[in-house]
Amino acid sequence: MTTGTDASTKPLPRVARTPFYYGWVILIVAALGNFASAPGQSYTFSVFQNSFISDLNMSSTSVSTLYLFGSLTAAGSIIFVGRSLDKYGPRRMMVFAGLFLGLGAIWLSQVSAPWQLFVGFAIMRTMGQGALSLIPATMVSVWFVRKRPIALALMALGGALASSIYPFYGATLIEEFGWRSAWVTIAITGWVLLLAPAVIFIRTSPESIGLFPDGNSPGEPDATTGPDSSTSKSRPVEFSWTVKQATHSRKLWLLIFAGSAQSLVGSGVAFQQVSIMTSKDLSVAAAAGVFGIMAPAAIAGQFISGYLASRVAVRYLLAAGQIGLVISMIMLLQTNELWLAYAYGVVLGTNQGFLININQVVWPSYFGRKHLGSIRGYSNFGIMSAAALGPLPLALSIDLTGSYTTGLIGYMILPPLCAVAALLAGSPGLPQRTG
Repeated sequence: MTTGTDASTKPLPRVARTPFYYGWVILIVAALGNFASAPGQSYTFSVFQNSFISDLNMSSTSVSTLYLFGSLTAAGSIIFVGRSLDKYGPRRMMVFAGLFLGLGAIWLSQVSAPWQLFVGFAIMRTMGQGALSLIPATMVSVWFVRKRPIALALMALGGALASSIYPFYGATLIEEFGWRSAWVTIAITGWVLLLAPAVIFIRTSPESIGLFPDGNSPGEPDATTGPDSSTSKSRPVEFSWTVKQATHSRKLWLLIFAGSAQSLVGSGVAFQQVSIMTSKDLSVAAAAGVFGIMAPAAIAGQFISGYLASRVAVRYLLAAGQIGLVISMIMLLQTNELWLAYAYGVVLGTNQGFLININQVVWPSYFGRKHLGSIRGYSNFGIMSAAALGPLPLALSIDLTGSYTTGLIGYMILPPLCAVAALLAGSPGLPQRTG
């Protein structure tokens, strides 16, 4: 995303003359965008899965396979979303994503064949999990540098709240009006929440309205020395990589792989969580209630990582978070009572919040702000591809063995490999020249 030119001495535009840094307004709208991404997230689809299976006469594996290919389509599309974000700016792209997310929900309300379900999944995953995750995080990363970890944690409150509200919201709508009407209501809800604030309040960058990141004055540095920084008086802390430099660097690909376990395991478990819990003789309401436990836990995890990210090298935090994924899967395997389900929800929620925030901080920390949208398009392609694969191992496990155990054990293999990749990525630094 282009960050604009340096602030000049001419009078600031009216929008910049707020009594506080305008970046906090951007952060609120970004959090709202993160909240509005919920219809395209796995935790919302989880409460609709049984409706798809029964009304469309499909198996769990069939639905999960369509979800896989829809998500892979979204992963490919997100590269173009990232480039478009740099080209057209966050306001237009936020409106575009919010509008088409609603249209995708209305499409899902009308599906009657597998190919239609695939199209619906592709639209929802592209605009929800993809665009409305990438755009808000990129906005916040452009407006904040020194305060970026805590700002991203605050932004992620929107997603955490959505993960607790939307499963209940969706389940209630299904029970009261049926699953098709539920999707229409969800579409209207998203449009009401997001479109007007995006049009009115979003601006491209602090420089575009004559300000500096973090609300700094012209003499202040844009960032403070962090544990991964190699600052000197003659060189700024923030690096500006081009897309070509990033894609030719092993750092990008190692970090993408390092973030894949959180995405794959988190998406897979969220998509199948209601089915997993009900297979253990818990009620649908109790299973949906675990999402409600995970949300405040995720908030705690986000602020823990936001605090630590300015004190500990990001790659170490990314590696450490993989341990929590393994512990969570062990706990889920042992869950057979409600209190164990809630304990699992606390551990996984905290760990997911921790890793989600770290996976937002890592890209601007390593590659800078100037081309962040395009670079994050590539990173989100890898991470969304992992998310696309997430539900399939559990679906195959239940269809082939009658149990989710094999799939959950399989989930434990990836996190240790991701931890190694995070450590191998090394410290942030200046880009190497490309040929």
